[in-house]
Amino acid sequence: MFTDGNLRDRTLDTYTAQQHPARETASQVLHRLTVGSPDDKVSFGQMLDALGERGFGLLLMLFAIPNLLPFPGVPGVSFVTGMAILFISVQLILAKDEPAFPDWVSHKSFSRAQLSRFIVKTTPLLRWLEKPIRPRLAPVVVGVGERMIGVVGVIHALTLALPIPMGNLPQAVALILLALALIELDGWMAILGYIASIVAVIWLALVVLGLGKIVLAVFA
Repeated sequence: MFTDGNLRDRTLDTYTAQQHPARETASQVLHRLTVGSPDDKVSFGQMLDALGERGFGLLLMLFAIPNLLPFPGVPGVSFVTGMAILFISVQLILAKDEPAFPDWVSHKSFSRAQLSRFIVKTTPLLRWLEKPIRPRLAPVVVGVGERMIGVVGVIHALTLALPIPMGNLPQAVALILLALALIELDGWMAILGYIASIVAVIWLALVVLGLGKIVLAVFA
């Protein structure tokens, strides 16, 4: 038997569910960006408009993913993506509603075919990551929680920009987990991202110490 309070709570839950239908997954949003003629030009500003409120998380993920992939012969990839992640993370710390970039960045464009090729390569990974993710533990990823993710993003952005060998992969994994937490409002994923960040920082410290020992051994 339901009390008036229980009935009111259930009615409110039903109303909320009707007003806020299931959120698109990250892979679905990215796929939407590929719809259209392959020859069409897609500006960065148009991408931001399509991403909407998911902009912070998806942009963090988009700039983190290249650090998972080998880019032989393309110097400076980690520096460029690191600076982009820094810019986004600072806006998270400042509690901006949506990510904003200067006009000269927003007007930069590329073909939809190029975007599609990139998304096709990354979609299998995203779909695999999305399977266990759902909105939960919201306080971990909104308000102060969102700002904390921004702080962690700044740390990874600065270390990604440094020429540390074998240091990008663990940081990219941590950033992608935190980005998915923002996109799906998944507090448990944010906690996992924090753990991955700690592991990444420890790994970087070990790499730097190892390189330091090698340098001392060579020049001692």
